[in-house]
Amino acid sequence: MNLFDTSCAGHQVLELIANKWTILIMYALTQGKKRYSELKQQVVGVSPKMLIQNLRNLERYGLIEREVYPSVPPRVEYSLTPLGTSLVEPLAVLGEWAYQHIADVKTAMEHYDSNPDLNDYWEPK
Repeated sequence: MNLFDTSCAGHQVLELIANKWTILIMYALTQGKKRYSELKQQVVGVSPKMLIQNLRNLERYGLIEREVYPSVPPRVEYSLTPLGTSLVEPLAVLGEWAYQHIADVKTAMEHYDSNPDLNDYWEPK
């Protein structure tokens, strides 16, 4: 397995998991089954196209399941699969790290942005 190779299955799974919408959708589904409209409201900033695309990818990778109820209009709910549930803890650790280091990241950004020598782009020869 070579995670740096884009044709590697592990690379493709990491690419899905590292997507910002994936993390937010998965987190929303830890609270229980959700309809599309609930996810759209909770995951602020996601476009309808991106939400559908990410839901389809998560379903394809076996992380969520889609249940269609026979009603008019059809009702659809999304929930985590056991495989998706196994990803919740690692994502929670990542989210906790982000919260704990917000100030550090902001300080680093301010330092970088205020120092012209640091943000001067260079290319290796």
